[in-house]
Amino acid sequence: MVVALCLGVTGVVSQVASAVAPQSQTTLLVLGDSLTWGTNYFSKSQTRLAAAKNFEVVLVDSRWGRRISGGTSTRYSGNAALKQLVVDGVRPTAVIVALGTNDVAILTKRREYVALIQELMTTIGNVPVAWVNVHRIDSASTVRQSQRFNAAVAQVLANYPLASVFDWAELAKSNPKVIDPDKIHLTPLGHEVRTKTYLEIAAALAQRASDMTTTTTTTTTTSTTTTVPPTSTTIAP
Repeated sequence: MVVALCLGVTGVVSQVASAVAPQSQTTLLVLGDSLTWGTNYFSKSQTRLAAAKNFEVVLVDSRWGRRISGGTSTRYSGNAALKQLVVDGVRPTAVIVALGTNDVAILTKRREYVALIQELMTTIGNVPVAWVNVHRIDSASTVRQSQRFNAAVAQVLANYPLASVFDWAELAKSNPKVIDPDKIHLTPLGHEVRTKTYLEIAAALAQRASDMTTTTTTTTTTSTTTTVPPTSTTIAP
């Protein structure tokens, strides 16, 4: 059964507890800010991700103004939101992270970005992850900061074999029509392209998760079937 959830966006399901999946079900979590919110609202990304059936459960948790870390607020902190989902019983099989646009507006140093990205990756743990990098061009300073942020994402994720970066910045640069006149958010075309991006990423993550499970199962089976020497028997004289 496919369970569809959009948190605080379309009102399909408003309580996280309603979508807590049994451990046996595969779960995709999309953790995002206003870009993901808009894409879900205008282009039905959550519905289309569920319909693709790469995962049995699809959770889209996106909020306006959300950063990677914003204290304990699940509204403004992606890290806090993920921790709350885990408390509620959600165990993502794979995660799409689409955060950083708001951090770029507040922080400027690459080491600050590295610390925040590392913090979230530690919370996510050892599951397949795809991070959609940022493209913010509303000022010369945010262009530079976006570049620093994207470099920090690549630096941190290089230490995670199950993680990858989707280069949204390059895609947006090659197709400026996806970016709204505010030079941050997306046009109707941008929402459609973003949804197709999420679908592409989800398929890749599902394959990565499947490969990981197959490898684990094979290793376990090999270990289980190892020949055990016969137990010696002592015979009374």
